[in-house]
Amino acid sequence: MKNFLQSDIVSRLIAFVLAIVVWIYVVVLLDPPIDITFGDIPILYTNTVDLTKGGYILTNEKTDTVSIKVRGSRTMLAKINKSEITAFADLNGYYQTGTITIPISVRLPFSELSVIEKKPYGVNVTLDKIVTQSFPVTVEIIGIPETGFEVYESIASQSVVELQGPGELVASIERVVATVDVSGVNDDILVTRELGFYNTNGDAVLNKYLTSAPNMVEVRCEVLKRKTIAINPIIKDAAEGFDATVISSGQITILGRPDVLEHITQVDTAPINASGITKTTKVTAQLDLPANTFALGNISEVTVEIRQNVAQP
Repeated sequence: MKNFLQSDIVSRLIAFVLAIVVWIYVVVLLDPPIDITFGDIPILYTNTVDLTKGGYILTNEKTDTVSIKVRGSRTMLAKINKSEITAFADLNGYYQTGTITIPISVRLPFSELSVIEKKPYGVNVTLDKIVTQSFPVTVEIIGIPETGFEVYESIASQSVVELQGPGELVASIERVVATVDVSGVNDDILVTRELGFYNTNGDAVLNKYLTSAPNMVEVRCEVLKRKTIAINPIIKDAAEGFDATVISSGQITILGRPDVLEHITQVDTAPINASGITKTTKVTAQLDLPANTFALGNISEVTVEIRQNVAQP
């Protein structure tokens, strides 16, 4: 026993036991403060409603984060969860446009803990004034109707809408569009479509802060049958040996309901007064379209050549 007590093993055991006792005393009984870092804590923005009521809006698209160093006892820090830490930036009173830096505040779940470091200290936010502007609604047709049919007219239930959003964003908008697909149709259609916003480059503008009133419209598309027929020039009081010919193809494509077009074989011009014409002359003549028909391309007149085609003795 005497030899065992004098051995090196005993010294080591005693040192180990003393170390455990000291560790328990320091860590458990004294519980000294330590520092722990928490990273990537998302920053919340407060008082955004008051900001909007004041006529301004936060336009930051991405979520900013902050890294903090927390000091406290080992016991208290062991209880904390990262999700219980709240980082926020208060927007109260920032009624201005542009990019500004706002201090980041941190709320911890236990009062015994304290934040001794924040990276970054502040967050950059971009604010803009809320504006409202009127835009005409454009109906954009995509697709091709059934063969032999055309979309004659498209009318939206709302010709003008009010667009509201950040001033810079609204200023970039050039068109407000309701898009209608008419692929394969052969009759009138009535559809409800959500409005799309496009900038001067023709790119779609998608932003959660951009709203329109209304945001959807009804679109009625009048789909008519197409028929190509001859143009018949009507002349009166022409000298003997003079007749009339329509310059170019002498044909026109008209649109109408199938039952209306069925019995139409030609389109006359309004009567052309040819009295006094003694040589080849070109005149403009109005088309006399049959009732309930329309000329493709909104053609309303043609050029007619009046000429002598029989040799006079």
